[in-house]
Amino acid sequence: MRSLVVPIRDGHDSKWAVDYVIDLYRREAPEVHLLNVQTPLPVYVTRFLNKQAVSDFHRENGMRALQSAIERLDAAGVPHSDHVLVGRKAETIARFAREQPCDRIVLPKREAGLVSSLGLGSVGAQVRQLIGAGDQCDICEVY
Repeated sequence: MRSLVVPIRDGHDSKWAVDYVIDLYRREAPEVHLLNVQTPLPVYVTRFLNKQAVSDFHRENGMRALQSAIERLDAAGVPHSDHVLVGRKAETIARFAREQPCDRIVLPKREAGLVSSLGLGSVGAQVRQLIGAGDQCDICEVY
């Protein structure tokens, strides 16, 4: 069985990715991993909170970001695993994809321009730089 990671960003429309996953599921039935990566809170904030409160904060925000995708996949009958991690977005996505292991990461198509081509632009561009030719995980560009 193939597996794929679908990174969902906070406040961004994930409809294109979910449409792709639903269509792919009807043809191949891959194992689907929805992933949201939360940016760590600054130390000056976390020093006043216990670890559980910080963990709950990240989990709640991450699940809120995934909610629309979860609802659409559930309505289409597509089983999925939902993950909320904390860290640097591109590095965390790449590490998660290697650890699963997954066959594909669903990302938006590349943006034109020098900054993006150097991997300094979008999170997707950075993930492309981190996933090398030796990785078993392919980048699947849709949108």
